[in-house]
Amino acid sequence: MGSTVIPARPVYTPTVTRGWLITFEGGEGSGKSTQISRLAQHLTGRGFTVLTTREPGGTPLAEGVRELLLDCRFDPEPLVELMLLEASRSDHVRRVLRPALERGEIVLCDRYADSSTVYQGVVGGVPREAVRHLNDLATGGLEPDLTVVLDLDPREGLSRARARNAVGGGASRIDDRPLEYHERVRDGFLELVLSDPERVRLVPADGTADEVFALILEALPEVLK
Repeated sequence: MGSTVIPARPVYTPTVTRGWLITFEGGEGSGKSTQISRLAQHLTGRGFTVLTTREPGGTPLAEGVRELLLDCRFDPEPLVELMLLEASRSDHVRRVLRPALERGEIVLCDRYADSSTVYQGVVGGVPREAVRHLNDLATGGLEPDLTVVLDLDPREGLSRARARNAVGGGASRIDDRPLEYHERVRDGFLELVLSDPERVRLVPADGTADEVFALILEALPEVLK
C-alpha cells in the first residue's frame, strides 16, 4: 500500500487555508490503520482533500525499504534500521508530504519520526541526540501539527496483530519480538506524550472502534471536527 488521495466532496469551503500533517503512533495492533481510514472519510465528508500515507512507505523507494525492514530473514541493528528509515523518510517528505501540504491537503500518516525516537532511540539504544539530528535532517524540520498516540496493552495489541497476520498471510519480525520489547515501546510512547503534550495526544485504544474514533475527534482542532 502506498499513498492514497481521497478527493474532496463539494460540501462547503473549508476555513483551513494551509495543509495539516496529522500522524498516528502506537504499538503493534493498536488500530492505527482502521482509525486513519475512518478519519479520512470523516474529513473528506466535511469537504477537505485528504491524503493517507505511511512510514516506512509512501513512495516506491520507501515501500522497498518497508519490505526489507519487515522481512523476517533480516535482523538489522537499531542504527542500521534508523539509517534505512531516515533514507525512506527523506524521500517520503520530499516527494509526498511537502507537496501535499503545499496544496493545502490534510495528510494522515501512519507513523512518522516519533516512531524512530521510540523504536530505535528509547528501545533500540541509539543515542537520542543522534536520532533527533537524523530525524531533523530527513524531515527538513517538518513536524506534525498533531500526533495521536493510540495506547493499548501490548498483550492485546500483539494478539490483534498476530490474528491480522494469520488472516492476511503476512508476517513481521517486529510482531515476533518478546512482550518485554513491546512494553518498552509502550513506555516510550507514553514518555513522548508527557514530553510534548501540546502536539502529542494520548487516546486509549482498548474500546470499540467507534469509541476510539470518538476520542480521536475530541483531540482534533475545532476547525477539523
